[in-house]
Formats: sequence, C-alpha cells, structure tokens
Amino acid sequence: MPEHEDYEELYHDAPVGYFTTRLDDRITRVNRRFLEWTGYDESDVVGTRFVDLLDPGTQLFYETRHVPVLHLEGETREVVLGIRRKGGDVLPILINSVLVLGADDKPRLVRSAVFDATARSQYERDLVRERRAAESSAARVQVLQNASTAFAEAGTQAELADALNRIVSDALVATVACVATIDATGELEVIAGVNPLEGLYDRADPRPGPDALRRGEPILLSDHAAIAAGYPQIAEAMRTARLEALAAFPLLRDHAPFGIVAAFFARSREIDADAVDLVQAIARQAAQTLARIRLQEELAHLALHDQLTGLANRALLREHINAALALSARSTQPVAMMFLDLDGFKPVNDRLGHATGDDVLREVATRLRAVLRESDVIGRFGGDEFIVLCPDTDHEAALAIAERLREAVEEPMPWLPVGFAVSASVGVVVRHVSDDHRPTTDELLDLADAEMYRAKNAGRNRVSLAGS
Repeated sequence: MPEHEDYEELYHDAPVGYFTTRLDDRITRVNRRFLEWTGYDESDVVGTRFVDLLDPGTQLFYETRHVPVLHLEGETREVVLGIRRKGGDVLPILINSVLVLGADDKPRLVRSAVFDATARSQYERDLVRERRAAESSAARVQVLQNASTAFAEAGTQAELADALNRIVSDALVATVACVATIDATGELEVIAGVNPLEGLYDRADPRPGPDALRRGEPILLSDHAAIAAGYPQIAEAMRTARLEALAAFPLLRDHAPFGIVAAFFARSREIDADAVDLVQAIARQAAQTLARIRLQEELAHLALHDQLTGLANRALLREHINAALALSARSTQPVAMMFLDLDGFKPVNDRLGHATGDDVLREVATRLRAVLRESDVIGRFGGDEFIVLCPDTDHEAALAIAERLREAVEEPMPWLPVGFAVSASVGVVVRHVSDDHRPTTDELLDLADAEMYRAKNAGRNRVSLAGS
C-alpha cells in the first residue's frame, strides 16, 4: 500500500502536468499539477475534449498539426500550445504526447505531459503567430489544412519542395516562387520552382535568401528602393527580370537551417502580418517534414553504402550487377566487371594502425571514383577489395579502364612512410549476356575474383583479363 501511495504522489505532484485522453480526445484522467496550473477542478476537465481547453489561436494548430503527426509517427515532442485557465487567461505550454497501442497493436489512448512555457519568449512569439494565423480568413485556414495534408503525403524531398512551392506561391499570390535547400558546399540550391534571378548576380553578392537563413527570420522587400538599400546587385537583377518585390522565408527546425522559400512579385508588394505568420507556420511544418524525410533517406543510404568510403556496399553492388546483367541481356551490349584487391595494404594496416589503413581505403575510393565514367558503378566488396561494374564495355575498353584504375592506386601516398606502398591487382571479366547464356551475379564475381588472383600470383600490381 505505501508503494501505491508513493506512485500516486509521484503522479499528482510531478513537476509537469499529466493527462490521458481517449482517441476522441476526451480526457479520462488528470493529475493535480495540471489542475493547479489551470485552476480547474477535476470535474471540469474529465470528460472534456482537450482541444476545447485550448485558446482559439492554437486549437487549429493542435487539430491540423499535432494530432495528424501523433497518429502518423506515434509521438510528438515540444509542441507549442496555449491552455485557457479557468480565470480566462492563457497558459503557454509545451506538450509531449505518445500514442498507446493495445494488445492488437491498434491505438488505444493518448498520454500527454504538459510543461509550463511561460518564460519561453520564443515559444510565446510562436503562439502569437499561430493565434494570428488561426484568426485569419477562411482561405488562410484552408491553406494550412492543405499544407498539413500535402506535407504528410510527401515521400521525398522533391515532393515536399514542390508542395511547399505551390502552397506559398498561392498563399502570397506570387508571380514566381522557389524552394532552395543547403547543398553539400553550404550553398542554396533550388530544388523546386524557378529562381528568376539565376545568372543575373554573383553568388558572392549579398543576397536576401542567405541572410534570411542566417538571421532565422523572413526578409521582406516591398519595392526597388528597399531592395537597393541593402542589396544593390540584387536590385539590378530584379530590374532585369522585371520584378519589383521579393520575400524570403527561412526553413528552420529547432532553429537549425534547412533552406528557404522565396517569392517574387511583378509589382510593389507589402505583405501583411497575417500573411507573414501564415507562411512562417507553413515553413515550420515543411521543415519538420523535411527533417523526417532526410532522416529516412539517410538511413536508407547507410543501409546500402559503406560507411568508411561512401561507396556502394555488397547489397547495393548485387542490385547493380543484377540490373546490369538484365540490361545486357535486353540490349546485347557487353558488361565488364573488375575485381580489385590492394597489394601492400596488410602491412600498412597491421604496422601503421587501422586509422592509417582507413585513410588509405578512403584515398583509394576517391582515386577510383575520379577515373571512372559516370555510368560505371564502384563499391567496396569488403576489407581491401573493390568491385567496378562497367556497362556497355568491351574487352578493349575494359582493359583500358582497368589500367587507369591500377595506375590511380599505384600513385604514391605522401603520408605513408618509406617502405610502405599500396598498389592493386585487378581481375577483369567481360561478358555478352543473352537469354541463352546469362551468368548469375555470383558466377560473374567468382570469375573476376579468379582473374584478380591470377594478377596477384603473376607478380601483383597488374591487370589480368579473362580470355586474354
């Protein structure tokens, strides 16, 4: 009994508010902390829909953002809302919710924890923006609902960017719009829509898009004078493109930058506060979804690529080989495979350490990529073994490619001490595939592997071509 009482005390006097709801959003249980913060009695709350306790400015966000994400992902974290206290004032909160499944793996109820966010000024500003968006016209409410649906349905970054570009362009009645994300070099790259200023400015020039991303807030330039005051080169580009105004909104998730959505106007344009709030709410939704999609894509990439070199791993190599054999059978074009094994790698790895060995493998991968054609496929088969697959490649071309690969590996690596050197023994096999004679992936790998050993046994650092 004392233990039971302790648990009850922990539940009711926790530093956060706890409550449980059915799937219809009606509250079934609530702790004392929640009641203290809100001023309600238990009888006021139990049986009431949680959304009905929210202030009007966050009810729409709760229903169109929080609830769909909860049912899609099984949980939500740090969602900003506002609860109407019994006295009428609003308590800003952060809410974490989890969807609880029953024994049949179907949703059964929702458990939520509420944190007092009064001191979080940034979250309060977000609440104000959400409140204004919810109080805007019915058309703007529809935009938010459409955005939530479109983003939830997006499966790729391109699909999400296309949806975001279309929604923002329609919401602002823009002449043209675009979405740009940060690429590997740190530059903004357009992935949806059109940048009407492309080619009309130097990337080193000050630009509204990067500035909006760096500041974490939108940049609104209503006419040529406003643009010229801060961005003279962009103002000239706008004149050339016959545009008068622009707006750039950052895509941020937890203050981390992802990219921007930009809108351009053929006439001078003052964007009202409600429209700004609306686009920012859409941009936040888009950034959250973009983060999810990127994580899924990164996980898929890791599953098919070698983490050390970034090359295709065995699983992905087999997919490429199967596809190349099928294509060769249809087109009657020859396919070549090269099996590379590094000479001298074991002493490097054993005596200089695995870190140096890893450096060598990364350098070899970089060199091999640099001498291959765009259509060729390269992967790390395991250890110090690499596979190169070359579609539409005959014996003569395969031998030339193999020699280039061997020479690339043979080039000295300046960081290796005297007495340590790495080269490659390369086995090459070329096959014309047909329905009557179609080798399996394993057969092709075995043939190339056998040729590699012939090259190694013949003195290493050489190429052995099957049939030559």
